[in-house]
Amino acid sequence: MSELNLLVITLDTTRADRLGAYGWPDSATPVLDRLAHEGTIFEHAVAPAPLTLPAHSSLFTGAYPFTHGVRDNGGFYLDERAVTLAERLRDLHFATGGFVASYVLDRRWGIAQGFDTYFDNFDGPAKASIPKASIKRPGNEVADRALEWLKAVGANRFFGWVHFYDPHVPYEPPEPYRSQFAEQPYQGELAFVDSQIGRILRLLEERNLLRKTIVVVIGDHGESLGEHGENTHGFFIYDSVVRVPFMILAPFDSVRARRVTDSVRSIDMMPTVLDMLGIRMGAPEEVEGRSLVPLMTGAAREMGLTAYSEAVYPRYHYGWSELRAITAGRFKYIDAPRPELYDLEHDPGEAHNLYDSRRSLAGRLAEEVRGLRKRSNTSTKAPVDVDPEARARLAALGYIGTFVPASVGLDAPLPDPKDKVGLFNLLITAREQLEDAGSSYQAIDSLREVVAKDANIVDAWLLMGNAFERRRIYPAALDSYKRALALNPNYDLALTYLATLYRTLGRDADALVAYQHLAEVDPKNALAHQRRAEILLEHGELLTAERELDAALALEPAMAAARNTLGALRLRQGDIDAGEREIHAALRQAPDLHLAHFNLAIAAEQRGDVSTAIAEYQKEIALEPSSYMAQFNVGKLYERIGDRASQIKSYKDAIASNPRFAAGYLFLAKAYFDAGQQLDDAARLAQRGIELAPRDEWAPLGHFVLSDVYAREGRTAEAEREVAAGRLLESRLKHQRD
Repeated sequence: MSELNLLVITLDTTRADRLGAYGWPDSATPVLDRLAHEGTIFEHAVAPAPLTLPAHSSLFTGAYPFTHGVRDNGGFYLDERAVTLAERLRDLHFATGGFVASYVLDRRWGIAQGFDTYFDNFDGPAKASIPKASIKRPGNEVADRALEWLKAVGANRFFGWVHFYDPHVPYEPPEPYRSQFAEQPYQGELAFVDSQIGRILRLLEERNLLRKTIVVVIGDHGESLGEHGENTHGFFIYDSVVRVPFMILAPFDSVRARRVTDSVRSIDMMPTVLDMLGIRMGAPEEVEGRSLVPLMTGAAREMGLTAYSEAVYPRYHYGWSELRAITAGRFKYIDAPRPELYDLEHDPGEAHNLYDSRRSLAGRLAEEVRGLRKRSNTSTKAPVDVDPEARARLAALGYIGTFVPASVGLDAPLPDPKDKVGLFNLLITAREQLEDAGSSYQAIDSLREVVAKDANIVDAWLLMGNAFERRRIYPAALDSYKRALALNPNYDLALTYLATLYRTLGRDADALVAYQHLAEVDPKNALAHQRRAEILLEHGELLTAERELDAALALEPAMAAARNTLGALRLRQGDIDAGEREIHAALRQAPDLHLAHFNLAIAAEQRGDVSTAIAEYQKEIALEPSSYMAQFNVGKLYERIGDRASQIKSYKDAIASNPRFAAGYLFLAKAYFDAGQQLDDAARLAQRGIELAPRDEWAPLGHFVLSDVYAREGRTAEAEREVAAGRLLESRLKHQRD
């Protein structure tokens, strides 16, 4: 069996006790149940953290979060010096492939180390409403890519990792699971994932690979589902979120049909599979896990492993206390401002705190936690800022986007999360309301309640700004973003939203300042340079724009948005071929990239290919229905081909998407006049366009439309006045350009 393969399947947000193999009645997971029955199932496996990136980093390094340094989703990166399971196996000539379903596991966080093939490709615009495809993908898409890779691997020895994210909120299983589990959507998600795992195992069976492949299925963390007042995960470290499913199917008779009752840890997975593969650990000091093979073969009934878990999310994002736990045998101690001790054998739901009645035992376990805590505080880096696009996606997945000021030390007396869980849930409710386009007013009410109780939660102000902006209450949105920045002046996502709103309001100079601040705050922030380049390009400052793009691509050579903007720059420089090459390269990286089809439409216009230009603008609008410039430009093309109805509709769409878009009003006014109808509307629209941007390059058009309307109505003096105003403005604008 020296040529065994390895397949690791990780189940995101999966509670062990919701699977049939762990006792859930009316099981909807027959594939996993069979795997557990035929292989080895660990009844009590403990995860080190209730968050995806830290938990997976521990899985693949065999180390606790305070050792490998990844403590949270975002703000932490798995160091290149860490030696991962994939790196070990790749060095032994395994083909290595990873297939992940969530942006939390994007390669940017360092988790892809050692994988020759890594399917992540999460790309898209950073904004208040994030497309789901840019942050997560359903299990069938992940399984499809994994199956393609397994087929291509052929006879090569392989290590494959497949990650399923579906049980994460919101619970929205596809049909038929949605209907079958209408009252239990979380169970429906598990049933769907089970079916996708079945597809992968069937392929291995069909290709006679299952007999020489070790299959590991393990959860990264669980889900509270309302227990202890927590609806999701990340906040507490009760067993609902740190007890995970863990099962291994291997082609050894000695490890078949065995249930292990002794407590084990996620960090033990890597040493165990290396042992089973016959690979010596040569273990660096950082590997804290142990091989579980003695438990799997029955050579040992107990190994006396002590499990550590931590939740630093409340501390980093709210300034409330972190939590740490030790599980030793049947007892679990939680280090908190009000400590907790539970007998898991008699109280698996952790409902009865024994701390006061078992002080001696609690004291011994507290000493272990203190030792780990001391080691944690001295060995772990503080979180670092990530770019606003990353923060926006993490926030869209339900994770708070910013960190509280570092001046509050980890050892400072802080509020107990047990006292704050209601506020935590209220903020989550507000975010869910914000995701529902019809509930943004309710979100505003919820967020006002949050800041009334704790005005220092930065992201509450940020989300309030999002809600006001969605309702086009722009002054309140600006104020909310500024309140967030008053609490954290260097908060990148708030700076980005503020700059984006300035752009919407036509305040490009202010937007440039905000992006410059962002670049100064985070010199590695490629997005700040790319966004500055977009603005500079629009204003014809090509040399400065190119310098900004050079800076962006030097920081992130694979940045699709920067590549696309570079293509637009080449078009402005007259090199259509080079421009199209850059844009198509960007689209290969990110097929739904904002502005890529817009720029291809510009290229088609430059070539004189009107039909292709219209088609590309329509693709842009399909991807981004509020793309007012695409709607405006396609309206001008419809005018060229004489399609008056489509022209007028496109201009209407443009000003509906951006009610402050002056040129849209002016061109719609002219279209109405040219159609010889609705003269009153033409005059009203022209006046509105002039009011919005009295010195815009298209403002003279408004005066000329008004002149034509007045002339047709016999109002000669007023017509002459508007003509004079238009000509004077044209002269002044020409003088400014010269």
